[in-house]
Amino acid sequence: MAKSGTTARKREALPRVGEDAETVIDLDDPRLQTEAARSLAEAARELFAKKGFSATSVSDITERAGMSVGSLYYHYGSKTNVYVAIWLQYQRSQEGRARETVTAVRAAGVTNGLRLFLAGTRAYLLGAWEHRDVVRLVADGDTPPGFGLRMRRINQDWLRQNSTLLRDSANAPGYDDPLAVRAIVAIVTDAMGGICREVAACATREEAEELVARAIDVFARLANSPMENQFRPQIQQPSAYGVSVRDDAGW
Repeated sequence: MAKSGTTARKREALPRVGEDAETVIDLDDPRLQTEAARSLAEAARELFAKKGFSATSVSDITERAGMSVGSLYYHYGSKTNVYVAIWLQYQRSQEGRARETVTAVRAAGVTNGLRLFLAGTRAYLLGAWEHRDVVRLVADGDTPPGFGLRMRRINQDWLRQNSTLLRDSANAPGYDDPLAVRAIVAIVTDAMGGICREVAACATREEAEELVARAIDVFARLANSPMENQFRPQIQQPSAYGVSVRDDAGW
């Protein structure tokens, strides 16, 4: 249950300086594993959040990081690629968060595909609060050219993964209909961007948790499988990433 980071990790090398064509950033490239690369990304993240992508220049980033312009081009190739790398790192974190939550819930004996899916969805939404500055970067619409297309492609990968999770899970009555599975996952997937933006806009973590709980309730009702408030933080014992695992198999 996660938006795919796998497809975004292994493909092409970083582009040549000044190259505008879309590339797939390899977060595992040795150039991006250095302290210099991390410092550049941190500086860019702060500036993008404060000034926006368009108003932030390469020299702004390198000055904030205390490095040369050539260093940014060596490590990332362009300002756009710094932005994309920040977003892909967020996606990787979110993917891991959701995957670990689903694994923990499955290990507790839950086999219902919908409940696994919603547990992972909840973890992903709470991650939007933890990384709300990145979510806001995308929400304001000031993104590099072609960024929307990249996001749609990753959403499609996520849709396929979640459909597989529901379809292949045992003990999921009512979800042997592939069209029903597609409908439920498509609704949730299409809604995630907007809900993540609302979560990121919350004033406190408590407000964000309640908003996420309401969203999970809505998704469960759409699937005709009420969750009986099990995801509400005030009645749960914390477990992996804040998703509680009940001992009575009352999922």
